[in-house]
Amino acid sequence: FFKAFNAQPDTFAEYRFLTSPAIQQDAQTRNMASQMLATHLGFLGRPLDALRAFPYRRSNEPDSALPSPPAWIAVPASEWIAGQADAFRVVLVNEAHHVPQTRVLTVSLLQRLRAKGYTHLAVEALLNNGTDPMPNGYPERRTGIYTREPVFAELLREARRLGYELLPYEPDHVGEQTQQQRETGQARAIAAVLAGNPQSKILVHAGYAHIGEAQAGLPEDARPMAMELATSSGLSLLSIDQTSTRSYEAADIDTVGQRLAKQFVVDTPSVLLARDGGTAWSNKPGLYDVSVLLPAATGSALRPDWLSLDGKRKAVAIDMTPCLGHLPCLAEARHASEGDDAIPADQFLMLAAADGDTPLFLAPGRYRLRLLGSDGMPVAGRELEVPNGNPDLQPEPR
Repeated sequence: FFKAFNAQPDTFAEYRFLTSPAIQQDAQTRNMASQMLATHLGFLGRPLDALRAFPYRRSNEPDSALPSPPAWIAVPASEWIAGQADAFRVVLVNEAHHVPQTRVLTVSLLQRLRAKGYTHLAVEALLNNGTDPMPNGYPERRTGIYTREPVFAELLREARRLGYELLPYEPDHVGEQTQQQRETGQARAIAAVLAGNPQSKILVHAGYAHIGEAQAGLPEDARPMAMELATSSGLSLLSIDQTSTRSYEAADIDTVGQRLAKQFVVDTPSVLLARDGGTAWSNKPGLYDVSVLLPAATGSALRPDWLSLDGKRKAVAIDMTPCLGHLPCLAEARHASEGDDAIPADQFLMLAAADGDTPLFLAPGRYRLRLLGSDGMPVAGRELEVPNGNPDLQPEPR
């Protein structure tokens, strides 16, 4: 299974492999493919389908009583984190790998923290072999794994534009390693930068429990990367949790995060502060310093409004008519200044005729639009320019 999967040339081919009858009709391979399929639906612009493909229905009741509006207030997470950042040299934010929405907060933090002297963006997902993960100045397939998703790719583009130094820190190992070896190796890579440059300040974007500051949540009861980093560096860390409350889950799954996000009418990534004293709420106190609540999806049933990245991008209508008869069909838009190997600025996988009016989310600029049919070959393409308005952009058949 993995040999065949790794032989696929691109993300769209990987998706077609994961959904092929040979994989889906066999219980063992279908089970192996389930989480990978969710991740690929996120890569290909269907984030709500990604949640439905990999639901996590186990209860996640909090360790203590939930906050309520009379005693707590919701404030934008990016503002609160930026307000705390001067007191730290390391801020850590976690993500769920199949949930692109958990990358939006980090995008919004980049400029705020850069203005406060943060110098490095440490990213678990980056290739770490001693070379520049973006040698051509833009993210491409070899840059990393989860960085193949367009919001993650935009995070890297924005970091490079703002002058951050990208810091890959996943150990480049040969052979098997224990979970503890992985966590310790990650911590050492980050600690080395902190020790080598006393002026360095690092924003870390990691997966799930790696940012935990206590021994909990990892296989083999391993000490998390953040816990190891605090010990080796002697520094206090600020850990920002987006995953334990699961406020991003599909609407039919009841979670702590969804309940709180509705109760506090959250419309942007937010943290809860006590009205008396300003203490930040954590769903896992002692493990994470604060938990973030994400807003429920609004807008298109397939493409929620958070894909606008706080208004930096706009919904752009694309004529998907050439895709009819070639489903599944992928619409991908690349920056005109980047090569054909670049991760698209945005892309959307059309699975049915009813998907034809689904937009791409693009910032003003010039792009190359291409539609790929079910065999991975182009069925249409053209250059397009996104001005401040929202034109009806239609690809010319080829």
